[in-house]
Amino acid sequence: MFVEAPSHNSVKKVAAVVYGNGVPSNNVVKCFHACNGLNSSFVTRAIHNWYSIWNTNPHTKHKAQYYSVFFKRWLWINGEDFYRQEAVWPEVTVMQFGIESTGCPLIIRTTIEHVRSCMYKDLRVLTINVKTIY
Repeated sequence: MFVEAPSHNSVKKVAAVVYGNGVPSNNVVKCFHACNGLNSSFVTRAIHNWYSIWNTNPHTKHKAQYYSVFFKRWLWINGEDFYRQEAVWPEVTVMQFGIESTGCPLIIRTTIEHVRSCMYKDLRVLTINVKTIY
């Protein structure tokens, strides 16, 4: 999720993208810990804090910008009282996007596979535990 050590600004940018695309904050935190191999209370608190700010201010416009994977453009995070799919103008041009442009696609693919296997193991354990209970 982060190429460098997470900072206040970088966590906000990542949180905006995942919040805007509807990813629950707990899943974001789990993914961060799985991808980075560490438990960062700073990142956990910061992500939950940004989600809380964006969820509890329905009268605020232009809280943050995020890239919508559905609309394939930059949109504003707006409060519930405003249009949710408001495009950012002038339109921001994304010069590089995707793992190929990072220069380390193999590392990223390997990490993604690791996260998937961790999530799969968690699901298997949960399924086994549920079957044991019933």
